[in-house]
Amino acid sequence: MKEKLKKLFKSKVFKKVTLIIGVIFIILTFILVLRPEPFIKLGYWGVLLFGIFGPSMAVVPRLALEMNLVLVAIMSALGMAINDSVTWWVGKVVGDEVIKRTEKIEKIEKIIKKFGLIAILGWSFIPFPYDLIGLIAGYLEVSFVGFLGVTFLGRLVRFLLIGAGVVGVSKMLY
Repeated sequence: MKEKLKKLFKSKVFKKVTLIIGVIFIILTFILVLRPEPFIKLGYWGVLLFGIFGPSMAVVPRLALEMNLVLVAIMSALGMAINDSVTWWVGKVVGDEVIKRTEKIEKIEKIIKKFGLIAILGWSFIPFPYDLIGLIAGYLEVSFVGFLGVTFLGRLVRFLLIGAGVVGVSKMLY
């Protein structure tokens, strides 16, 4: 099974389809950031869906003023964790073959091997190209449940802090 997937991921058709899907997702992301209202109309479930398909970081500050901050943060963090888990799975299947081994990649690998989930938790706090961390964690066989848990926790804390900051500044101004 793994060999078939590796062969598929190396095929020209897969690469073209992936490129097209990637471009579509980038376009959709920009549309979602500019017009998240269809998701927001669905309430907290819409926030979760937006987190799965879009960058929650773009809507958390706005929603913190309109909805319950804790629930917005939880649903956004859960959505982002689900989104980020896809890269873990790709890493698990073929990650070590799709990432070029540079010094930076090897440094990240060493940090994950040394500190494990604590390192991943630290990276989950920052708006960093986290997909790379997910890929590496997948092929290093970091526990999926652990990866999902620390990803959720890091995103949750970040969204709570951002939302609280926005609410606090808003109260000071008005």
